[in-house]
Amino acid sequence: MKVDWNDSVGTVFPDLPYGDGEYNTYSLYIPAGLDKNQPQSLILDIHGGGFTAGDKTDDDTACRYYASKGIIVAAMNYTYLGVNGASLNSMMEEALQCVDAVREQCASMGCRITEMAATGSSAGGCLAMLYAYRNAQESSVPVKFVFQQTGPATFDKEFWGDTTDNYEMQALSVSLYTGKNIIPESVGTEEFQRSIDEISPAALISDTTVPTLCAYGPKDKVVPTQLKYLLFNNLAEHHIPYDYIEFPHSNHGMYDDPEKTREYLVKSLEYCVRYFENYRKQ
Repeated sequence: MKVDWNDSVGTVFPDLPYGDGEYNTYSLYIPAGLDKNQPQSLILDIHGGGFTAGDKTDDDTACRYYASKGIIVAAMNYTYLGVNGASLNSMMEEALQCVDAVREQCASMGCRITEMAATGSSAGGCLAMLYAYRNAQESSVPVKFVFQQTGPATFDKEFWGDTTDNYEMQALSVSLYTGKNIIPESVGTEEFQRSIDEISPAALISDTTVPTLCAYGPKDKVVPTQLKYLLFNNLAEHHIPYDYIEFPHSNHGMYDDPEKTREYLVKSLEYCVRYFENYRKQ
């Protein structure tokens, strides 16, 4: 994946602002030799880190790789969970803001972006799916597909193997993740379930959901491996095209299957060819 990066490959514009918050920055990767008379495609990369850590530079190698293939890439930071009341819902608002800023910045550079995909790993994979499944209609750039690794597909406690009935802890957890004031008395109600569903990618799948590429490792001890089946079943039920690449020897870090990493990269570029209209024209 590592690219011998130089001016003949592209240019990186680091730490551009998309809002007023401390974490509201992104890095923009512009491929060299873009035909500015033609519309361009964008990949939005959202970093992982359990929603409480990480940085856009974590995915720098991947961003340079996709930019070397002629696709504009933006890697965004976002406000960590709980910082200034941040939640997964506020992270989605930041992602929408970021895409707006990227589109405007590229326009000022003579590049017209007309389509995009979202990507990420772990927490970033979850956020990428949320953006593609839930916020696509609000996006200033049409979303064509999503590709992600090890992203949690649901926050419904049963799928995480949690059989406890600690309503206070459940209310506190869902409050943190949604940014809502959830009281213990609401646990188990339809309203409580709706709050969970709005941050659970698998629950947001519909007949209009975009094509999805996923990768998971069966030895993952961070995100339960069974979560992926709920995602796949719901995609299949709604007849959404999807591909799954399993990393058989890998845990959450996905480091132990280099041949599967190559397969994932190849498949992601196949998605670019298949679902990006601009990329097909190159």
